[in-house]
Amino acid sequence: MKDAAFEAYVEAIEAHLRARRGVDHILSPRDFALARAWYDSGIPLATLLVGIDLAFESGGGVTSLAFCRRRVEELAACGPRPQRRSSLPAETVPLRELDELLVTLIEKLEALRPGPRACFEPPLRKIEEVRGLLAVASRPNWAYLRQKLHEIDDDVSAAAIQSLAADALEAIEAEARRAVERHRTRMDPEGAVDAVSRFTVHRARERLGLPRVSLV
Repeated sequence: MKDAAFEAYVEAIEAHLRARRGVDHILSPRDFALARAWYDSGIPLATLLVGIDLAFESGGGVTSLAFCRRRVEELAACGPRPQRRSSLPAETVPLRELDELLVTLIEKLEALRPGPRACFEPPLRKIEEVRGLLAVASRPNWAYLRQKLHEIDDDVSAAAIQSLAADALEAIEAEARRAVERHRTRMDPEGAVDAVSRFTVHRARERLGLPRVSLV
């Protein structure tokens, strides 16, 4: 049975890629499967379209939806997790690499202290907690670990917004509104507000150089 909502999702993606590339664009089987996975995991269309724009802005010549994957999934992670979830793949990230990523985040956060950026204290405590878990568990509970990584990213994102000067935050929010406005006809008001919020968090973390840990 056809899924009209998913068909509209795909049509919007193809139309946007067509407009950005200036040539006709139909999703390849690989890109169609990626769109399906994003739809099933609950990534809003507004977030996806803005993520495509970010991929184009990064240069390199976007020729497929897969090229936009990192930007879309980074943006999708800058807000509430979707209610719908596709089945999660087996965990394949080496624990050493995960610990190295956490250490990198610690170093970035430490460089932002002290003073008004003491708001990074809560995520720093959680990072040390997770590192302690990784140090003693050769086979950790990945569901629990995934949850803690998401909590760390949520705390870091909130602190990143809090740490910005008012004028810097206003500039980022204005940029976010402009980025979303171009897709206004393809999204509902709630989706537009959500996309602005995710874009703002993404830019704040990017400005402070704070890597994300829950994408691993």
